Amino acid sequence: MKSKFHTHRCGFTIVELLVVIAVIAILAALLLPAVQKARLAADRTDEMSSARQLMLAWDSYAVQFKESVLPGYKLGLRAFTQDGDEVSEVSNTIAAARYPWRLAPFLDYDFRTLYRGINSRALEAMQQQELESYVYVVSVSPSLGLNTTWVGGDQNELGFNPAALSNFGRFYVQKLGDIRKPGELMVFASAKGSDPSAPESTLYEGFFRVRSPQFAAGQEGRWAEEITSGTSPEDTGHVDFRYGGSAVIASADGHIETQGAEAMRDMRRWANRAESEDYGLSPQ
Repeated sequence: MKSKFHTHRCGFTIVELLVVIAVIAILAALLLPAVQKARLAADRTDEMSSARQLMLAWDSYAVQFKESVLPGYKLGLRAFTQDGDEVSEVSNTIAAARYPWRLAPFLDYDFRTLYRGINSRALEAMQQQELESYVYVVSVSPSLGLNTTWVGGDQNELGFNPAALSNFGRFYVQKLGDIRKPGELMVFASAKGSDPSAPESTLYEGFFRVRSPQFAAGQEGRWAEEITSGTSPEDTGHVDFRYGGSAVIASADGHIETQGAEAMRDMRRWANRAESEDYGLSPQ
């Protein structure tokens, strides 16, 4: 005698499983951009926080050194590790020429301030290296690069050169009192680059200096005409517009903001003496 009860099947058919997988894939595709946008916004906020702390440290340096601003880039400057060892004796002498180790005492040697946002993951890997390598590499790629040419001076761009200073005047900021428009003069900006000793190496999401789109009057611009996410760091002066086409910048008055590439082409953001957006250095 046949049972009058029907046998109930358990589980899903292949078709039903495929439908469920397809729905999940569609939802994931829809959510991914929102997740990425939220992560980018969080990294930007983190880097802006770092910029605020950097400016406090930058100001503290000037207070301690009688209003002299942090030198931008110069060989022969002295810097020390947290243990009191001179950086040039621990590692490559170039490490002390870059700003991170010279500003480190004013950050309580907390390099997490220098490596923030997108770049925060890099610091942990650096800290696993031997001391000599760590001291060098941590000086290369802080999240924010210093406007060395126009703020503090850069020996690679006529800084600290008596003949250049005689010819062009004091074209870069040396003391806080030199600054004409603190709300416009950019000190730090989001940066990107590679190790100068190995330029073909993997790019870092950070660099110790950023360079302006113009330098000397009459010279061709130094930035690419069109800047995209694939433009090489050298063609953007190492400024990295990594936050939806914008970079975090810190101005001399301490305020933090984000700016796009076109706004950053304005030389009044870079040079203390600039009166026009296409300013270039010229003899006085």
